[in-house]
Amino acid sequence: MLFFASCHSQNTIESGGIALSFDDRFVKEWIQLKPILNKYNAKVTFYVTQPDSLSEEDIQMLHELRKEGHEIGCHGAMHVQSMYYIWDNSLDAYMENEIFHALLVMKKQGFSPKTFAHPGGSQTWYSDRQLLKYFTLLRDVSMKYQNFLGFQYIREIENIDEIYHQRNHEQKVNALLIDVSAKLTIEDIKKGLQRATKEGSVMMLFGHKPLTKTTQNINEYGFDVQFLEQILAESAKLNLKTYTMQELNADASASK
Repeated sequence: MLFFASCHSQNTIESGGIALSFDDRFVKEWIQLKPILNKYNAKVTFYVTQPDSLSEEDIQMLHELRKEGHEIGCHGAMHVQSMYYIWDNSLDAYMENEIFHALLVMKKQGFSPKTFAHPGGSQTWYSDRQLLKYFTLLRDVSMKYQNFLGFQYIREIENIDEIYHQRNHEQKVNALLIDVSAKLTIEDIKKGLQRATKEGSVMMLFGHKPLTKTTQNINEYGFDVQFLEQILAESAKLNLKTYTMQELNADASASK
């Protein structure tokens, strides 16, 4: 389900920018992004799933990332698609097994997630209503290429309204997938960054496992590290600031 930004209002974001997030549990690969992130003074969000399977080394690395200003968010205890899990079980079971268990484990590990990323981009309005009692922002998924009823639809990046945070305290947002499988080009990204610059919005992007040119293929579950650096370099040229997902709703985060 897609959520479109509406009216503009003032919040703590003072300029346009980008918000990058990375999903799942690729902690050892994420930590290798530090030189690139530091080079561009980029602060990002890491959405952790199945936190009870993290090693002590993983937990220490996540704390290291958090100390450097990055956000550690929640991506669920089981990484289930909420719509189907609730259908087969119940909303209460989903909240207990997917959400509360993840929050409890992460709290014991020293983390207090404020934002949540939907596994598989699956959500319902009634589960979102419950989730917003515990999180200040919920992140869903958008893609340039989408399949529906056997047809493929292609959307130009600069026209995908829901991936641009419009300073309106929107709590349900979408980020654009930048994994290799998404088949994006740097020209696609440039068009999006130009829109963010022009209107002062924040372009939201996400990926999974960092990949190098020698390890990736078109179906790989991850993004090209060189592509990420191109994105950050183009953002720097436009003087766009990077935001964590929590910073997009700083006012709401302060009230939780």
